[in-house]
Amino acid sequence: MNNMRINIFSYLVAISLVVSPSVTSFLVPGGIQEQHHRSYAAASTGHPTSTTIVASTINPFGDHSSVQQSPISPQRLRLNHALAASSSSQIDNTSTSESNISLENLSSKRVLVVGGSGRVGGSVVCQLTKHNAIVVVGGKKLESFQQSQARWKELFPTFADNFDSIPFHSINREDATSIANILLEAEKSEQKIDLVVHTAGPFQGKVNSPNGVIQACVEHGVAYIDVCDDYCTARAAKAKYTQTALDANVPCILSTGCWPGVSSLMAKQLTQSVLEKRTHLKPEDLNVDFNFFTAGSGGAGATLLVATFLILSEESLMIVNGRRKEVPAMKEYSRIHFGEKVGDKDVAHLNLLEAASCHDVLGIGNVKTLFGTAPNFWNTLLGLMAQLPSSFLANEPLMEKLAIFSLPIVRVVDYFAGATNAMRVDVSCEKDASVKEMALYAHENLEPCVGECVSAFCAALLSGSVRP
Repeated sequence: MNNMRINIFSYLVAISLVVSPSVTSFLVPGGIQEQHHRSYAAASTGHPTSTTIVASTINPFGDHSSVQQSPISPQRLRLNHALAASSSSQIDNTSTSESNISLENLSSKRVLVVGGSGRVGGSVVCQLTKHNAIVVVGGKKLESFQQSQARWKELFPTFADNFDSIPFHSINREDATSIANILLEAEKSEQKIDLVVHTAGPFQGKVNSPNGVIQACVEHGVAYIDVCDDYCTARAAKAKYTQTALDANVPCILSTGCWPGVSSLMAKQLTQSVLEKRTHLKPEDLNVDFNFFTAGSGGAGATLLVATFLILSEESLMIVNGRRKEVPAMKEYSRIHFGEKVGDKDVAHLNLLEAASCHDVLGIGNVKTLFGTAPNFWNTLLGLMAQLPSSFLANEPLMEKLAIFSLPIVRVVDYFAGATNAMRVDVSCEKDASVKEMALYAHENLEPCVGECVSAFCAALLSGSVRP
């Protein structure tokens, strides 16, 4: 299992940075340093409520301004698109490590984005284009692609010509032949695809559905990344394609992006730091709490709304003393502090991928995943929906209709609520009360945040640092 990079944690120590355990580091996946986006990172000082906030004051789509720090000021830190923070009690010794992985790795690379017409896929298309990748989009409908194309040009007028030149292919994500045809056609025209990014969700309930995208990639020797946020679906793909990918020498990374991608990297780095400093502890001794917040829908499209509805059909998985335990979703709320820029938010249990993967891959003994949104009546509505029959909520065609019906209302609320995204990971231990480690990452807009994070994973993979 450890030989193939298609579990959620992806063993990104090899991809990101080499960090000395004696130094506190703000870890930048890929060491990508050239831009300051409006994102916030915090590292604990031994007490999870005492944090250092590093924030830039930039608009969500990339205009720059200076980095501001408060209230405890370590040395000036450079932030990256997909930033993860690790913590230490020696905050004054904070430093950054760098690697040869850069967003420049994306330049002139040919990337096929499956599902590129959607909000998630579109954010990836925009970020890849901004960094000079040659993008190809695969999707269901040309009309949807053209609508997205027009939107991208409004958001990034400087790159309008680049967006106009993006070719579109009608594909079926479950049919490997439709993907393979694009790969073969590109190779024949000496424009070989270097990487395929699969963003065509929802991924919930697809355990027994064909994944034609990864199948085509491993059969034709093309690197693969996806944003799968369903653990069973990701695990099924891993079980089916691991050996084929190894035999074909094809690197694959499943479940990247903001969360579960960067959130899992944060947990891996925090727990690794704890275990390196406290050799008397084992992974099963640790508690890892994942807390997520998204204002409004985060600018989600219909597909993300469908995914949310499908997740509500499931009870939330917790790991308690190494055993799986299911609890009702969006029922009991806790108040979590997401840093001074985001503030205190209400979160409740939701069945997210990190709970199972953190336990199964890292061996952590106690894990829980909580989520909240704003305004609070959205939390109430989600809680009420979670009480509906699971058979109703798990009906994807019906949820698609509900999502399309809901979109106008969601857009109105989003206008007032914004699209801030934040995630906080806490590590503690009942056997050792001194273990209080925390990592915090936030971005003012979920949509570009996802694109930036996925692009960082793409840059890492294209650097050649990821082995099959």
